[in-house]
Amino acid sequence: MTSELVARDPGPGIDPDQVPALDDLQIGHLRHIENLANQLPGDWSKMGGVDPGQELFDAYRYQLAYMAYTLGLAQYHWLPAAPSALKPTFEKTVEKMLRRDVWSYWKETSRGARVLDPDITALREPWTDPVVKENIMYSGHLYMMTGMHAALFDDDRYDTPGALTFEWDPVFQGLAPESHVYQRSTLGEVIYWQMVENGWLGVACEPNCIFIVCNQFPMMGFRFEDLRKGTSRAEEATSAYAAAWERRGMYAGNGSFHPFLMVKQDQLAPPGGIAGDAWVASVMNTWNRDVVREVFPRQLRGTLKTGPDGTLSHYSPSVVPQVRAALDAGEPADLPHDTTDLSTDPTFGYIAAALSELGDERVRGLRAHADRFMNPTWENGGLYYPRNDRAWDGEGNRTGVDTMTGNVLLGYSRLNVPDGLWALYNRPWTAEHFAEPRVVSQEGAFDLRRAYYHRDSRTLLLTARPRDGKPTDLSLTVANALPRPWTLSVDGIAVAGSDGPEHSSAVRVVADGDTLHLSTALDSETTLALRWS
Repeated sequence: MTSELVARDPGPGIDPDQVPALDDLQIGHLRHIENLANQLPGDWSKMGGVDPGQELFDAYRYQLAYMAYTLGLAQYHWLPAAPSALKPTFEKTVEKMLRRDVWSYWKETSRGARVLDPDITALREPWTDPVVKENIMYSGHLYMMTGMHAALFDDDRYDTPGALTFEWDPVFQGLAPESHVYQRSTLGEVIYWQMVENGWLGVACEPNCIFIVCNQFPMMGFRFEDLRKGTSRAEEATSAYAAAWERRGMYAGNGSFHPFLMVKQDQLAPPGGIAGDAWVASVMNTWNRDVVREVFPRQLRGTLKTGPDGTLSHYSPSVVPQVRAALDAGEPADLPHDTTDLSTDPTFGYIAAALSELGDERVRGLRAHADRFMNPTWENGGLYYPRNDRAWDGEGNRTGVDTMTGNVLLGYSRLNVPDGLWALYNRPWTAEHFAEPRVVSQEGAFDLRRAYYHRDSRTLLLTARPRDGKPTDLSLTVANALPRPWTLSVDGIAVAGSDGPEHSSAVRVVADGDTLHLSTALDSETTLALRWS
């Protein structure tokens, strides 16, 4: 911008400090997600996990889903008036979710395995359709992702025929390519009827195993579908699900969630510790908040270890019983870590996600630990914590990072707010929001820190800054412009208006019906305030 544009007062009636604004770290996490989403098809750089078969909790599907959820939280809580900023990246995550690289594991997994079905004597015939039956660990996320997209962007593109099509077309396998054609609502139907058939205990992930956590995500999907269709399936599903598990028993003797039910054996798996508890709590809070807030503090008790300068990390499962016993006895409970535990699963990230959702300030201690011991790295404007298979450093500090935690979950915790996901479920945007002025397209190498429509003063407030400190041209398209005289201020100085020249030396504005096109040069952080009288 020109040197005359220095003031930052957005105008009367608005305290800019009360308007949500992304900080540098949050912008860094969003840039990293954008960088990953824009990698070429088949390029999974920085996303590779320890397992080659996409079977563990750092699989592409989980990273992509949580990338979308992080973008969704940022859209709702931080940039509500600029779908242009995050929607393209959100759609890239869905595009990648549909790639065969992400779901082709299912053909072999569909045959079954003795580890999850001890009584199996023969494998089933495999199938390639990844959503028609079971596999809620994939279909549930895809359903929530596409529903969240509709709810946030007022866009039902994934509910058009063939919008979710799975192409099975390996060159050297099978008799012919296969296409499995779905759209958001038909995907929801498949999930819904499996839940009905299973007595509302949920849909299996792997054959014979219904995981509690994986069935939380389609509940969000049902809710988003209801918002678009005017139905009430989420209420039906959550009520029936809660009743079914009340009968079956969701909790183990120590208060933890059972991870899964083996259906044929009618046998619940023993609790897996804080990893599963935190993951469930972070999502179940959306529809079952009172219960989560009652049980999760007990599940979390004795699992966190205080480190230097207020940092926090989690104990290994082998230590937690000793810590809890010490707490019960009123003794010091600062036990050393078990550095023989070499696992680097997403437990750290799951806890961070849960604490962020429940508004527990201890999430700051976890992030402080990550920033001190987990090698925060900036690359191409993006912030992440690279995978590190070395679980501990020489002083016994936890240093291991999996790709799910390092690429997504720590960023998710920074962009979430207390009850952040709960708000998407319980306080969704309405037609009134979508009728307000908002930025629907943008061009230029810049990041938006603010994008907020202040209803009382009829002001669209935007703060942009060039990427990587390099001057750029900024171009914005503002939809739903009000049929009233308007004034555009840049850093507090009026530069254009409907009653006067629409152009100045600094900015160009073109009105087209209820749309305004704004363009200017941008060489430093700048706040634009578009106010209607």
